[in-house]
Amino acid sequence: MEGQSRSSYKYLLLQVWCGLLTVAMVVMAAFLTSIKPKLTEVMTKQKFVESPTALNNHWEVLPGCNSCSLSLHEDSILCKEDSLYFIYAQVTFTKHPNGSKAKSVILRRNTTYGKSMKKLVEGIFSNTTEGSVWVAKIVSLQNGDSISLDITDDFLIDSTFWGAYQLH
Repeated sequence: MEGQSRSSYKYLLLQVWCGLLTVAMVVMAAFLTSIKPKLTEVMTKQKFVESPTALNNHWEVLPGCNSCSLSLHEDSILCKEDSLYFIYAQVTFTKHPNGSKAKSVILRRNTTYGKSMKKLVEGIFSNTTEGSVWVAKIVSLQNGDSISLDITDDFLIDSTFWGAYQLH
């Protein structure tokens, strides 16, 4: 009878240990499901700006706040805090069969005191093709820097957007 593995102390200890681990997992799962994020922690700072277009060829101003690190100002995204930012744009071009120049999308840092205009990222598209160009880059911006979007050809307003996220 001593040779049977079911009656051995090792097997009994293993069963007790598995039971304790199961109870611990159930308690931890119940605890994690009961935790709810506080609204004040979630909504304290807006760390992104996304700018869909309006019908009047100006970017729509989304609601901002005084403590936000980014804001939309004069069709540019204004940086209010030194940090790394992920900037992006998607532009959908219309087709021009006899166009002679390539279509391009340029995200640039605007001229500010002590800094010249700088091309941050550029996407080029064939002049006879209809479709979207997606550009993005991680850049270091300082307080007072602003980013703007330059588009060289006709584009579809409903399918074009751009924005920025502050990275931590």
